[in-house]
Amino acid sequence: MKSAVRQFAEEVAEMYLAKRERNFAPCEDLEEFAGLLSAVDWSGDPVIAPPPGDVPGLRHLPAALSAAYEAGDCPLLDALRLCIGLAPWETFYSRSAWSRPFIDNFASGELVGPNGFIRNRDVSLGLFVLGPETTYSEHAHASTEIYYVLGGEAFWRVDSPDRERLYRPGELVFTTPHQRHGIRTGALPMLAAYTWKADPAAPSYYRSGGPWRGGRRTEPALVNR
Repeated sequence: MKSAVRQFAEEVAEMYLAKRERNFAPCEDLEEFAGLLSAVDWSGDPVIAPPPGDVPGLRHLPAALSAAYEAGDCPLLDALRLCIGLAPWETFYSRSAWSRPFIDNFASGELVGPNGFIRNRDVSLGLFVLGPETTYSEHAHASTEIYYVLGGEAFWRVDSPDRERLYRPGELVFTTPHQRHGIRTGALPMLAAYTWKADPAAPSYYRSGGPWRGGRRTEPALVNR
């Protein structure tokens, strides 16, 4: 079981280095992410999570995985399939006005990280599913984050509601610490791999005034954390 996660982590690291060699920005961050994933200590015992409870967004995983295979050859996919049952799938946000637009169509499983199958304090690596026609509300966090889109597609809004770009399989989405961003899918669900560094346990937060408005920093309530 641990070997499957290690293989996936190694392939993600290799992909980041390959992207760096092709001058994908941000080059230094890609190299650092690859180094952190390569430095994961695999000697410890994995944390076996109980079967996922109520994670409604997991119903979109088969379609998102099919979309990933339809997108073309990707060496990460076979390794990823071996990891799906090991990820501690959760929604981890409680239901609120902020989470309501996505909570029933969202699933996240951390393979490596502070709450992962393999515990690590320096980097997190996981899988992310977002159902079709879903808006993952605008938020930010202290960690640097990279999404690698595997299947489906989604619009990312970064810094403002007017800066929106569509990302498709094979593309990287990069957000810096405290950079506001939101995600919106279309007709297809999206499957992505994500990595966090620089305090990967940092909580997400949003502004109390509403999407893309001001107000006090508000951290959404978590469940099972």
